[in-house]
Amino acid sequence: MQVTIQGHSMNVSQRLDKYVRNKTEKLDRYLPGVEEVHVEFTRQSAKADAPKEVELTVRRKRTLLRVEDQNTDPFTAFDTALEKMYQRIARYKGRKIDKTRTGEHSPENDGLEHAETLPIEAPPAAPTPKLVRIKTFQVLPMKVDDAIDQMELLSHDFYVFVHEEDGVVKVVYRRKEGGYGLLQPDSTSKTKRK
Repeated sequence: MQVTIQGHSMNVSQRLDKYVRNKTEKLDRYLPGVEEVHVEFTRQSAKADAPKEVELTVRRKRTLLRVEDQNTDPFTAFDTALEKMYQRIARYKGRKIDKTRTGEHSPENDGLEHAETLPIEAPPAAPTPKLVRIKTFQVLPMKVDDAIDQMELLSHDFYVFVHEEDGVVKVVYRRKEGGYGLLQPDSTSKTKRK
């Protein structure tokens, strides 16, 4: 399991780095097969007592789990985010084990039975909005139901994926009225470029 720790607008002390690594080593006990853990600390402003935001991302096979929290103390922010991650893992394992019991076996379920959520930031209040953050992510082949599960695990309002059956990039999203929607390209229309 690879652990990456980054600081944005703040230095990650050796003490904080060691603390995070010791705590994240235990994640593999609760979610076998964790490949990567990524922890980002961001200080919200230059003030010494400014809130520190922590984003904790866990990658396992074709699944990403992500949580966020903030506190003036980065240790407390991390502990709270880690607790949220344990809750997210429990929810994830429950869904995957339920699917196994209903006959929808997936290689991702392996080991779960025996084991111990791309935010879009609002543009600044200015006459001309500017791009304030760029995130990269893997676009993986999966079924629509799996994409909805992944969106819920990341606590996002939408999720981009490659449809397993036709290889087309699609987007599932949460509808305001309830339920989910699916966006997909219209295969009958052709765009002209000038």
